[in-house]
Amino acid sequence: MKAMLLDRVGTVETESTPRYLADVSEPAPADDEVLLRVQTCGVCHTELDEIEGRAPPARLPIILGHQVVGRVVALGKDVGQWHQNDRVGVAWIFRACGTCSFCKTGRENPCPQVL
Repeated sequence: MKAMLLDRVGTVETESTPRYLADVSEPAPADDEVLLRVQTCGVCHTELDEIEGRAPPARLPIILGHQVVGRVVALGKDVGQWHQNDRVGVAWIFRACGTCSFCKTGRENPCPQVL
């Protein structure tokens, strides 16, 4: 599959190409995950913060883009909510605890368990 990879941080003004288009292996979903074929991807200010080093990623290289809409192409064995070819949208938060005061009031961003 094709993906935009970030392999180093640097200011956009001095480093015009810190990311590049690459062929990467298609991942297999874990038991509780789905694999999406991305149809559209938003790139937000978080990526700019990663690129310029204000919020450096935990590892490099990293695939940019975390707000996507796509179709389910593979399901982990424990997934029951989604089906092959379902169209889904994904926000930037992978997982939050669901039980803290932030989560209970619909404000997952400051959740101490957010991933």
